[in-house]
Amino acid sequence: MALMRFALNTTSHRRPSHGGGARGRYLGGACLCALLVLAFWLKPCPAQTQLRLELVKTLTGEVALSVPIQAGERFSVWFLHSYDRAFFAEHYKALGQGRIRLTHMTFKSNLNGGGFEYDDFHLRKDGVGELRNINKHLDRVHFMQGSPDMANHTLILRGKRIRLVDYVEPGTLVDFKVSAAPPGGAQ
Repeated sequence: MALMRFALNTTSHRRPSHGGGARGRYLGGACLCALLVLAFWLKPCPAQTQLRLELVKTLTGEVALSVPIQAGERFSVWFLHSYDRAFFAEHYKALGQGRIRLTHMTFKSNLNGGGFEYDDFHLRKDGVGELRNINKHLDRVHFMQGSPDMANHTLILRGKRIRLVDYVEPGTLVDFKVSAAPPGGAQ
């Protein structure tokens, strides 16, 4: 009897196990981690800012052309060089609102003895010259809209060619800018 009383006394102040010991703590931790992952996964992500590539009249601020563009998307401004009437293309990458990178230029133009501001020149086998690895950051691309017979400025985006003279008069100072689209998807 005394032995039974001793056995009862030694086990009576132990706390009962509610989680099955180490296994219970492991399962409880795993459930907590699963709930945290599920909460993170179900949490709505903030919407990405929708961007627009806009052709803006410099002096008035009027938007003459506005097309959707994504951060990281490339576009080119193609035109006939004013001296020797050969093509010249400036290649850009939209980085985000107010941020554009001039990546490289390609041309058939002789540039009539003018030096290059950039030093990574390469002549391709097809006779097209390239100024590579420019990587110049800009907030806008600024130029004067040329006439269709003399310059024929053209936007190239996603393989599509858009003649800019259809949107602005020749002789107009213009800027390409990357802007945030109005909320609600308004165009």
